[in-house]
Amino acid sequence: MYLIAREIILDIIEALLLLGIFQALYNKKKFIIQHKIRSVLFCILYVFIAYCITFNVTLTYHSLILIILYILLLSYITKIRIFDSTIIVCLLFTIVFSTEFLIEIIELFILKVNLNQLVSNSTYLSSIILISKLLQIFIVAMILKFNSYFTKLKLFEKEGAIFANLIIELGVFSTFIFCVNFGIFHIKNIETYNIIIFIIYFIFLVAKFRSLKERQLAVNININYKIQEQQIKNMEEIISIIRQEKHDFANHINVIQGLCLLNKPDTVEKIDSYVRKISGTIHSSFRYLDTGNDYIDGMLSIKNNYAMKNNIDFKVIIDEPFSSIKIREDELISIMSNLIDNAFEAFTKSDVGNKEISITTFKEDTNFCIEIADNGDVIPENIIEKIFNRGFSTKVKQNDLHGFGLYIIKQLVEKNNGTISVESIPGKTKFVIKFRMD
Repeated sequence: MYLIAREIILDIIEALLLLGIFQALYNKKKFIIQHKIRSVLFCILYVFIAYCITFNVTLTYHSLILIILYILLLSYITKIRIFDSTIIVCLLFTIVFSTEFLIEIIELFILKVNLNQLVSNSTYLSSIILISKLLQIFIVAMILKFNSYFTKLKLFEKEGAIFANLIIELGVFSTFIFCVNFGIFHIKNIETYNIIIFIIYFIFLVAKFRSLKERQLAVNININYKIQEQQIKNMEEIISIIRQEKHDFANHINVIQGLCLLNKPDTVEKIDSYVRKISGTIHSSFRYLDTGNDYIDGMLSIKNNYAMKNNIDFKVIIDEPFSSIKIREDELISIMSNLIDNAFEAFTKSDVGNKEISITTFKEDTNFCIEIADNGDVIPENIIEKIFNRGFSTKVKQNDLHGFGLYIIKQLVEKNNGTISVESIPGKTKFVIKFRMD
């Protein structure tokens, strides 16, 4: 009866730990409170599965079968993908196996007994379970407390695939070690065996983290390539606009030259009238701004030119100069140019009458803030949740270049210790970037 009661209590604790990790990784801190019935059902089924397997399957295969069943159970109760459930369960059992294995090795050396004696002695076994469970609770509590660091890894999205695969590999390897460990009680020098197993496990961890570092480096190189590709695209657009303006100026000069060659009595008056007209056009299409950054001045002047040609009211309000922050000009250009282009694109399918785009800078506490807003159509909530994801695009005809604009912006902002957020309501969609000021 004592064994059954102990097993049920331990299984309930494990079930709650699993839900805790799910809450932390999925950033759903109140899942258990908001879904009491589903949580209770999960715990009941978890205990039932554990009870049936524990008392009917040998220790060698016990954990492997449990993990498979728990993956299916978590996926069913929380309505998440099997792959996501696998990541969560593998992380829990990596924590469980690692802590139990560590406490087991410590007790083997302190008590000077072998694994068979350790498992068969209820006092020894109880101490292993108690200490390891307390350690597991502490680890999961820390994961919950600092869950923001884990959600940044984006384990359930494409960009977090490296870390997700690492967790699954650790879970599979830990399960293998655990199963092997309970299948070799007949080995005489069990202490030596455990040291060897621990060394293998440690080498595996080091190898995986080195591999992770290399793969992350490759991802960063790819991201930098995309950033440079986007910057080249921005420069090509600027050059294209400059060439167009040069062509227009050349036409105006040809007209003036033609008037001079005619040499009619009213030539001077006609040239004066013509110059006044084109002067008004030039002043209306080009605005020479003082933002505190010459590169931004040039970029905004060209964007204003585009806005004028497309009947878009282009407002620039500089309450805090760009000289207040330290950031590479090319990166700042990429951030702002992409966001402004997105604002222009918001009007391509919109039937709004008075089109407006505003760029505002201001100081908020110790943050330098850039707000880029438009009055285009509202961005749906389900789109906003994915808008910064790598490869995500709302364009119907997608290619390899689509879906990287906002992702690259976010990478550049975070690289410079900043944050970016988006808010969309009827009549206004705004992106707000905040950089810490020195």
